[in-house]
Amino acid sequence: MLRYLLLAIWLWASWTVTAQQHYRIMFYNVENLFDTYDDSLTRDDEFTPFGAKHWTKARYMIKMRQLAEVMDSVGNEEWPLVIGLAEVENRRVLEDLTTKTVLADGGYGIVHQDSPDRRGIDVAMLFRKDCLEVQKVDFLTIPFPEDTTIRTRDILYAETVLEHRDTFYFFVCHFPSMIGGEQQSEWRRERAASVIRHKVDSLFKQSREADIIIMGDLNGKANTSAQKVLRTKSSDKHIKAEELYNTGYYLLKKNYGSYRYKGHWQTIDHMIVSGGLLSGNHRCQVSRRLTVYTAPFLLEEDKTYFGFKPRPTYRGPRYTGGPSDHLPVYLELKVHD
Repeated sequence: MLRYLLLAIWLWASWTVTAQQHYRIMFYNVENLFDTYDDSLTRDDEFTPFGAKHWTKARYMIKMRQLAEVMDSVGNEEWPLVIGLAEVENRRVLEDLTTKTVLADGGYGIVHQDSPDRRGIDVAMLFRKDCLEVQKVDFLTIPFPEDTTIRTRDILYAETVLEHRDTFYFFVCHFPSMIGGEQQSEWRRERAASVIRHKVDSLFKQSREADIIIMGDLNGKANTSAQKVLRTKSSDKHIKAEELYNTGYYLLKKNYGSYRYKGHWQTIDHMIVSGGLLSGNHRCQVSRRLTVYTAPFLLEEDKTYFGFKPRPTYRGPRYTGGPSDHLPVYLELKVHD
């Protein structure tokens, strides 16, 4: 009798494990992940061995190993399902990251395309090929017809299928910077947001229940472009289909975030999801609030403004040897059978 009871408990436990899958989806601005070669088509001269940053092969590999360690740690004993990245130079650095570090064990595929950015930095997406199939990819250009000298990162768009069953629509973005002042440059970020909103509207037109995840560095401390143009709401509010919810808005009132400038934490790295992923009505559900990953090895003491801040690779022209001046953010994804 005891044998049958133990067998029943084991079968129930096995069913419970298989009945709900857990994944993590992360975004990380990796702070100028350049290779050491000079690209004549972009302004990457400072990130070469003889450039202003003295960017050597040894420093490059140290950064690679650190970034891989971060991604491994965020996965929490399982590799993240999707990793959105900002500030990568080219496909070469992504191939090095996914084949020459511990990330090789994750079996990651790469989605990337060189963008018009003058410095040569792009967005990219890594995905676990054993779980996720990428069916369609597009890179959405942000138009500036009134000033053709403006060039910024394209927006990565990918249609994917998880475990041969659930369709997800991913956007990875890095909005224009605040150069020239936050208010003066806000129209550029609004333009970027309008490109995403247009595509999101087309997805909702196909299905009000579309599972959409938008992640990226949106720049702009007030995040007005996301609120006004993307029409995002706080994920702490009542959830409705055909709406977008920002899982990071709760940080706007907190004294921490993913980026710190002159002693002030800022919320510029975001993960925005469609209502279906929060409503409880879909097989796939994500956490209502993103998590900022704050492992001690990512931080250093802020001797000027007190407290702690992300440990960057460079502080101005000085090499400091950290992984990035941003902290990664992630969402929990649960899939119920």
